[in-house]
Amino acid sequence: MLKIKGKINLTLLVFNIFCLLYYSMQLLAFTDEFVSSNIGFFNHAVAGLSEIIGIIFFCLAAGLSIVVFRGANNQLPLLTTVFLMQIIISLNFWRYVITDEPGETSISVIMFNACVFSLMSFSMLILMIRLKKIT
Repeated sequence: MLKIKGKINLTLLVFNIFCLLYYSMQLLAFTDEFVSSNIGFFNHAVAGLSEIIGIIFFCLAAGLSIVVFRGANNQLPLLTTVFLMQIIISLNFWRYVITDEPGETSISVIMFNACVFSLMSFSMLILMIRLKKIT
């Protein structure tokens, strides 16, 4: 049933799916609270963009879930897209941490998100390297 070979590969993939689903649910189900606590203020434009990002994260998690059951053959574009998105988001968060310009939220929240997205991007990079060696 599972087409991903190796427990490490499966763990890396499930970790990325879990994190994307976590942020997706935060952005979709708790938009008002998430925007207020992570961005520092609320308005309808920011909430709408947060919901769109939540939908994108959910779609990427669904795509990665399909990889678990269908295998990673010919899935490099999806994996690369997820990796690039994660690394760009983490770099953006780290930019706020390094410049100590958190805006209207706290630096600890931004640092937490930067660490999570850095772990996600690192694990996706490791997964892509491991899958490339298998094929």
